[in-house]
Amino acid sequence: MTNPVLFIANISGHATPQTLQHLAHVTHEHGGSWIISKINYLDDQVAGLIKIQSPEANLEFIQTAFDEAPGLQVQFAQSQENKHAEDDVYELRFDSQERSGLIQEITHILERERAHILSIDTQRLFLAGKEGINANLFTSQFSITIPEETNIKDVIAELEAITRGTRVIDLTEILTK
Repeated sequence: MTNPVLFIANISGHATPQTLQHLAHVTHEHGGSWIISKINYLDDQVAGLIKIQSPEANLEFIQTAFDEAPGLQVQFAQSQENKHAEDDVYELRFDSQERSGLIQEITHILERERAHILSIDTQRLFLAGKEGINANLFTSQFSITIPEETNIKDVIAELEAITRGTRVIDLTEILTK
């Protein structure tokens, strides 16, 4: 048995779900597995990141299958395990301008990352000035656990991408001191 290698395939271009299913099948056929994938479709275009674990002996074969997929541009980057205990609890604070649908977007991202929400506390703040309400602010503090293969920094980056000006703070270390 050869050493496992972890890498990320960054894909973009024209591909159908069947193309990606074929690549997943080729990976599995050669002893590899997709650890986590983030795939987005827009019209007939696809963009995605796939974290793959492969036996070192089959790395070249799997990467060649990606390179030869018609219509796809592929780049590879080495990766490393970012393991943490599955039962580690992360405390995050999410601050943003108030707008409709924020809770739904937050929970959708956490669900996509396979996070388990332990608690969530939200507040809406309305700041008033001389002319009335000047700003509507939204803040939420939540506790989550995530699978071992998920990196908390990736979760935070996705949450911050919800809307411009959003800030997510990892309070885990602060609250455990």
